Amino acid sequence: MLSALLLLAQATVPTETEQILETSLRLTRSTGIYLACAIVLYLGLLFGGRILKRTFRIPLSWVYHFFCILAALYLPTLLPIVVLPGENHLGAALAVTAAFVLVGLVRHYFFDLLGPKGDGVQVPKFLGEFVSIAIIVAAILLVLQFFYDIQVPGLLAGAGIIGIVLGLALQDTLGNIFSGFAIYFGGQFKAGDWLLVDGQHAKIVEINWRSTRLRTTDDICLDIPNSNITKQTVVNYTYPTSTHGIRLDIGLEYDAPPSLVKQVLIEAALDCPYVLRDPAPTVYLTEFGNWSITYQLRFWLDDHLNYNPANSHIRTNLWYSLRRNNISIPYPIQHEMSLERPKPHLENRDLIRESIRKTVFAPALSPAQLEEIVQRARIVRFGEGENIIRQDAEAGPMYVIVSGRAEVWIQAENRRTSVAVLEADACIGENSVLTGEKRTATILALEDCLAVEVDKATLATIIGTSPELLESLSELLAQRRMKNEGLVAESAGTSGASKQKNYKAGFLDKLRLFFEV
Repeated sequence: MLSALLLLAQATVPTETEQILETSLRLTRSTGIYLACAIVLYLGLLFGGRILKRTFRIPLSWVYHFFCILAALYLPTLLPIVVLPGENHLGAALAVTAAFVLVGLVRHYFFDLLGPKGDGVQVPKFLGEFVSIAIIVAAILLVLQFFYDIQVPGLLAGAGIIGIVLGLALQDTLGNIFSGFAIYFGGQFKAGDWLLVDGQHAKIVEINWRSTRLRTTDDICLDIPNSNITKQTVVNYTYPTSTHGIRLDIGLEYDAPPSLVKQVLIEAALDCPYVLRDPAPTVYLTEFGNWSITYQLRFWLDDHLNYNPANSHIRTNLWYSLRRNNISIPYPIQHEMSLERPKPHLENRDLIRESIRKTVFAPALSPAQLEEIVQRARIVRFGEGENIIRQDAEAGPMYVIVSGRAEVWIQAENRRTSVAVLEADACIGENSVLTGEKRTATILALEDCLAVEVDKATLATIIGTSPELLESLSELLAQRRMKNEGLVAESAGTSGASKQKNYKAGFLDKLRLFFEV
C-alpha cells in the first residue's frame, strides 16, 4: 500500500527537468512577446514621427529616435507577463527623454497659437528657454516621485529655503525675466520694431531672458535690461502701424509771409522720396521767438530706417528753396542791437542776358524790352533731387537752365515715365508763364542746377506797354508747337498752314485772357 502511494506521488510531482523546461518555455514566450511588442512599438513610433515631420514639418532630431528606443524597451514591461530587471531606471530615462521631445513640440506649436499675430512677430528666445527648463524640471520631479519614491513635497520644502536665498541674490535677474514676460505678453513692442529709447532711434533685434537688444541707425548695438526698459517712456514708431509722423522745427525771419513759408516747407517735404503723399505733410506756426518765428513741419514715413535720410533731404531742399524765395534763417540776437543781415551776392547780368536770348519770346522783343527783362530776372538754384516744376501745378515762372541737368517725367494712368533729360540752355515752362496753362510735366533736378527765372509780372509790364507783342508771341508759340509735333515739313502745305493758323489763334486768345489785354 505504501509503495503504491509513493509511485502515485512520483507520477504527480514534476521532475526537476520538467520544471526547467517549463520555466524556459515561459521565459521564451515572455521574451517573444516582449520583443514583438518592442519592435511593433519602435516601428510605430518611428513611422508616426516620419508622418509628423513630413506633414506638419515638426523638427525631430536624434532625441526622438532615442525616445522611440526607450519607449519600445519600457512600455512592454507594463504587461503582467513581462518582467525586466532595472525597469524603473528605464522608465526614468524614458520620462526625461519624453520631456525633451515635448519641449520640441511645445516650442514648435504652442508659441504660434499663443503669441501675437502679425508680420515679423518672433517669440522671444528667453520664453522658449524658460518653458523648456520648466518642462524638464517637472519631468525630473515626476521621476523622483514615481520611480525612486523620493517625496517631492519634502524636496520642494527643502529647496524653498535655497530658493529664498537665490531669489534675494538674483533679484535683478528675476526682475529682468518677469519684465521680459511683461514685454512679450503686453505687446508693447517686438523684434523688428523701431523705438526711441534714451534719446536714440534703434531697432529691436532680440528680446531674451535678461535684456532687449537693439541696433541704432549707426549700426551700434544697445543691450538694455528688461527691467530698465519697462520703467521708462518708450516711443514705438512701428506699433500699431509702421506709418508714423515726424516733426521738424525751423526758425525763420519775421518778414516772410507765413502762407509763403508754409508752401515752401510743404514743397520741400514733398520733394523728398521717403515722405508719404498720404497723409500729406502739414505745417504749424508754433512760436513767436526773440529773433524768429518757429514753424513745425510734420511729415509721414512708413519705414523709420529712413528717418535720418528724410530729415537730411528735407533740410537740403529747404536751403535751396528758402534762398530762391528770399527767406532767411535769422541769426540769434544777443543784444538789443540786431545783427545786420548779410547782403545777397550781385547777380551776373551778362549770364542772365545770354540765357534770355534763348527763350521762345526773345525774337519778338526789342533790345530795350530784352534789357528790361534782364534787369528784372534773377538767378535761382535747385538742389539735386528737387522738383523744379511739378506736373498739374498751377502756372508759374519759366526757367532757363544755366548749368546742371534735369529730367522730364510725365505721370499718366498711374504710370510715371521719363521722357527726356535737359542740359544747359534748355527752357522750361514757357507756355505756362505766357498762357497760364498748368504744368504738363514734372522736371526733376538730377544735380545742382543754376537757372534764370522769369515770372509773369516781368512779362506783364512789357506786354502792358506794348500789347502788339501778343501777335508776335502767339506766332512764335504756334511755330514751336508745330516743331514739337514734327509738322515743320508740312507747314508749307495747306494743311500745315491751316494747323499753324489755328494754333496761333488759340494762343492769342490765351495770352489776352491771361494778361488781361
